[in-house]
Amino acid sequence: MNIDAKPRQNLTQKVVAELRLKVEQEKLLPGDKLPTEQKLMDEFGVSRTVIREAISGLKADGLLASRQGSGFYVAAPSDVKKTIAFLSGNPKTIASVIEALELRASVEMGAVELAAQRCLPAQEANIYSVFNDFRRTVEAGEISEKQDFAFHVAIAEASNNPKFVEFLTLIGRNIIPRSQLRIEADMKLDGDVERLILEQHRVIMEAIFNKDSEAARLAMKMHLNDGAQRYRALARLAQNS
Repeated sequence: MNIDAKPRQNLTQKVVAELRLKVEQEKLLPGDKLPTEQKLMDEFGVSRTVIREAISGLKADGLLASRQGSGFYVAAPSDVKKTIAFLSGNPKTIASVIEALELRASVEMGAVELAAQRCLPAQEANIYSVFNDFRRTVEAGEISEKQDFAFHVAIAEASNNPKFVEFLTLIGRNIIPRSQLRIEADMKLDGDVERLILEQHRVIMEAIFNKDSEAARLAMKMHLNDGAQRYRALARLAQNS
């Protein structure tokens, strides 16, 4: 089938619907590997971007799971559905998460910019130490909100402006969205998201160590905006459920 003539959003929705139907009709079973991007492009007559958007949407919905270095597989029945069901009845929860990320972006972009300019050797060592704590926790497949929060506090400390530390201390580590949703919406740990956050932290850290305040600011912006986009997608799923 060739559906390239329609707007990309409609193309993505059509691919999502077709793949979802295959799962529902058991043409694709839990544990089955999804065809390669190229095969899906050929099957649906669409671009790689459309296929990737469709896969991202199905993964966010808990229908697909990725295995590092292996591709995407049909997921077993997932607790993600419980989270979506909760959020569909409690829209203020996800709205609160997104609002908090927007607030953090406005504050932490300033903190990381100053950290790149003012960070002392001992503070660099502390940032590196808490980054490695986070890395080890992610690699162990454990809940990492405490280590995530510690990384952001270490950056605030490296700004050498105590008001940034006071701000983060005031809001506490429940400002980490995964922490809030794990408690309120029973959201389960997602190893792919954890590894993505780890890589984003690494980019932020390297910009600080390189004394590149603009790169640090942009990396923090991308990190927090990416989180907001991820939770907006979850909100859309909840609205449509």
